[in-house]
Order: sequence, then C-alpha cells, then structure tokens
Amino acid sequence: MVRLIFCHYFWLLGGAIGALLPSQAMAQARLLGTGARATGLSNSTVTVGDAWAIFNNVGALAWQREAALLFAYENRFTITGLHSVQSAVVQPFEWGGTGGVSLFRFGDALFNETVAGLALGHHIGNYAVGVRINYVQLSLQGLGTRSRLALEFGGSAQLTSKLWLGAHIYNFNQAKIADFQDERIPTLMKAGLSYRPDKRLMINAEVAQDLGFPTQIRAGAEYHLLEKLALRTGISNQPYTQSFGVGWSLWAWQVDYALSTHPQLLPSHHISLVYRFRKGIKNKKRTKADAEQ
Repeated sequence: MVRLIFCHYFWLLGGAIGALLPSQAMAQARLLGTGARATGLSNSTVTVGDAWAIFNNVGALAWQREAALLFAYENRFTITGLHSVQSAVVQPFEWGGTGGVSLFRFGDALFNETVAGLALGHHIGNYAVGVRINYVQLSLQGLGTRSRLALEFGGSAQLTSKLWLGAHIYNFNQAKIADFQDERIPTLMKAGLSYRPDKRLMINAEVAQDLGFPTQIRAGAEYHLLEKLALRTGISNQPYTQSFGVGWSLWAWQVDYALSTHPQLLPSHHISLVYRFRKGIKNKKRTKADAEQ
C-alpha cells in the first residue's frame, strides 16, 4: 500500500517518474549519494573518505581528519517537491576515529522523509570501519507519520598505494514500517574499487543493490585541473544517466556543483558546501591513507 502511494505521488509530479518501480520511488534518495562531489561522480563514492562519507559510506568516515560543517541542496528533474537538503558536522578524534551527526530531509508537505543520524568511524593502519544509527521518519499526507531505526555499516581499505576498496550496507536490520505486505525501509548495499594513479586523478567503479531489484552499476572520474580546481564526470545504469561536476577549494571552503541527466526527465542540479575547521587540529596525526582522500 505504501509503495503504491509513493509511486502514484511521483507519477503525479513528474509524468515519466510513474514508470519507476514502486520500491525505487521510496528508496530514491537513499540509493543515491549525497553532496555534489558524489553526484558529479555518478555516486561512485563508496571508497571516498571525505566529510560526505558520513552519508555515503560511514566506513570511510575515519579518513576525514579535519572537523567540518557540511550543507547540500539538490532538486531532482526541476520538479517541485523532489528536492532534498542535507547537513552534518563531523569531528575527528586523537585516537584515530571520526564521529558526526547528520540530518537529511527529502520531499514536501505531501510526502517527506527525514533522517537524523549519529555516526562513528575508526581506522587502524590502512583499514577503516564505521557504523551509523538513523532515526527515520516518513510522513505521508492523509496516512500520518511513522518512525523507525535503520542501522548501517561500512568498511574501507587501501589495498595498494593506488587501489582502494569500499563496501556499505544501509538498513541491515530491515526495519519494518507497515504490516501490510510486510512493508520495510529498503535495504541497500554497495561495493566498489577506486584507482588513484597519482594525486590528480581518481577513477571509481561500484555496484549498488536495492534488494529485490536490478543491480545498478556506476563509474566516475575526478581530475584536478589545478590544485584547487577539480573536474568530474560519471555514468550509471538502471536508468542510464550521466553526470558532470566541478569543485573549487579555497582555504577552509569547498564548493561543489553537479548536473545529472535522465533519459526521459529534465536535468537535476546539486550544490554543496563544506567548511573545514582547521584551527586547533594541526597536530592531529595524519597517515598516508588520510592524505590521499
């Protein structure tokens, strides 16, 4: 019942969106990455240990060794109601871990999803793991609001000087939101590799799976044209999409923009900001793996 209503809602808003599988409509925001850097790479970021790992793979969060404040906004297909905002604060600790709190909101008054998360990642040598507890609230006009806890777990490793591995699962506890048709929050899994021949180039590839539905394959590349200027592009299937992005870093600020396409719908726009609190963390230990994120 819930899936059918979600699907109908998206169809009313976007025409061709009604062709989406019901569970995919519900899981849309969860399956995709967060932050314009992720979107510019077609969300192939399961190996990336930047501050946005608090959303994209908590197992890679420990590589982030600077305290940071994050904010992102995106609008899907230029359709009213298909927008989301995300914000988070991350803080590294002397013992090698990084923690953070996050907030995600998608939708409008008709349907919205709000997720508040508490995350912690830890690394030893070239290996890192992390967990996040999510308080998920789903609200559908006329049917009320339901809240559940969804747990996630991830890991990341530097296999060689140039090769990285990452894996992540969201809602591994398979939280149920309705007894009718055994409706549950989607369980999402992804795993991938990253090849980084030097500090200027990163090439990512990964697979993502919403249980019971077709596997999504995505790939992306990031190239630093200048030390502070990065260009990005990526592709994915199910459906076939392309993405393009740019990132600019200046002192404590990181500004990213991305444009993603869809075969039937209008383009989507994404922008994100990161402010890094550099004061007071100069003496924190940074490993080679930290620096390469």
